[in-house]
Amino acid sequence: MEDTFFTSTEASQITGCSRRQLQYWREKGVIVPTVNASGKGRNVYYSMSNLLELLVMEYLLSVGLSFETAQESLEMLKQKQPELFNPNASLENLKRLMIFLSPKSLELKDFDSKEAFKRINTDALPLVPFSGEIVHQHLQKNLERFKKKEFSGYFR
Repeated sequence: MEDTFFTSTEASQITGCSRRQLQYWREKGVIVPTVNASGKGRNVYYSMSNLLELLVMEYLLSVGLSFETAQESLEMLKQKQPELFNPNASLENLKRLMIFLSPKSLELKDFDSKEAFKRINTDALPLVPFSGEIVHQHLQKNLERFKKKEFSGYFR
């Protein structure tokens, strides 16, 4: 499945990210797709792993993180849970996590409701819950919708 690639337009449709977001994130080096320099112009293709990265970045921004904090969180997730970005990962191996934010650092931990409650009540620091399983399920659902939409025109 990792050998499947998508154009910027397709990646935008699948993830809900705008093409401008994809371009900006590519320029900033946040999510760098495969670039094929052969043929006319430059063709940009996103892998399944890239789509997972896009969905994670979109989620992190949607919960109110700044661009810089979302980028740092994405990098931390890539380092500490690389299987999250493997499209063939077993969903059982994907952990529920918590991203704790403080003025000076980010902290990534396994999800623990008691610790989350304690930290929110005592530290009053923001906490972002994160589920790799949900990201993978979201991508699969979006891919199914995309395929139906793409092929629906052939049967009218």
